[in-house]
Amino acid sequence: MKKFLVFSVLFVLMVSLILAVTYPLSLVDDAGHVVIFKSAPQRVIDAAPSITDFLLKLGYANKIVGVTKYDSYTKAENIGLMYPLNLEKIVSLKPDVVFIFGGFQLSQYEKLKKLGINVFVLNANDLSGIYRDVMDVATIMGKSENGKKLVSSLKERALKVSKEAYNVPIFKRPRVFYGTPGKQIWTAGMGSFLNEIISLAGGVNITGNYAGPNGWLPVSPEFVVSQNPDIILVPYYSPNGQKAAIKLFENYPAFKNLRAVEDGHVYAINGNVASQPNTKLIGLLEQIHDIFEKAW
Repeated sequence: MKKFLVFSVLFVLMVSLILAVTYPLSLVDDAGHVVIFKSAPQRVIDAAPSITDFLLKLGYANKIVGVTKYDSYTKAENIGLMYPLNLEKIVSLKPDVVFIFGGFQLSQYEKLKKLGINVFVLNANDLSGIYRDVMDVATIMGKSENGKKLVSSLKERALKVSKEAYNVPIFKRPRVFYGTPGKQIWTAGMGSFLNEIISLAGGVNITGNYAGPNGWLPVSPEFVVSQNPDIILVPYYSPNGQKAAIKLFENYPAFKNLRAVEDGHVYAINGNVASQPNTKLIGLLEQIHDIFEKAW
């Protein structure tokens, strides 16, 4: 018994050492930059709302000192726009790290670096990238075990959905379109996290074979009509805006005769969640899966 207890204690210590984060720490961000951290950051600025989710889920709300005006988290200082970043404001908050998401923010990277500020880019395009970003943030903040627990939970939920959808024959899977009506409709294509989610949930994205920046691209109403999808996913952005978003799509002149409109298969999903690569996408995956189940 004593030998077993000694072995158990040694095993726990060994695992703790493996999971322990040591500094200085070098990590490669999603833009390919090698970023060095001399110690665990105590003051963090999120220059993109999607990144705040990681810190909150990992338990680091008390480390956030600055967020943009578009962030729903309001307990930190408002640094203003996502682009261009208010460099003077950022410097005044003395951050140990500034997280940016890439894309149009990427040009701000060098400007921040020239000011001596540590910058880390998080720009996932798929669920694997989101899991990686969770682990990167957890590791940077000094608690990689927190990241492992969160990623394990997210993967378990995603696997449950994908297993159920896997058994649905291809010919029974609904053909799906995501977007808000207009002369030009931005939608999810090949290489986007939303395209992956539609597929994992058991649907077929009608723009899944088309590429664009970060997997997103514009299409015309005529294209949507020509494809005549079975299910429409329309984004809403204001609280309780689901009914208005659905009505806007159903009343759009070009779409009145679409199969999805006639059959009552236009569904509203949170556009803020659908456009941000973070952990909330797992909940969206579950929601979309429930929608698709009605069509199987």
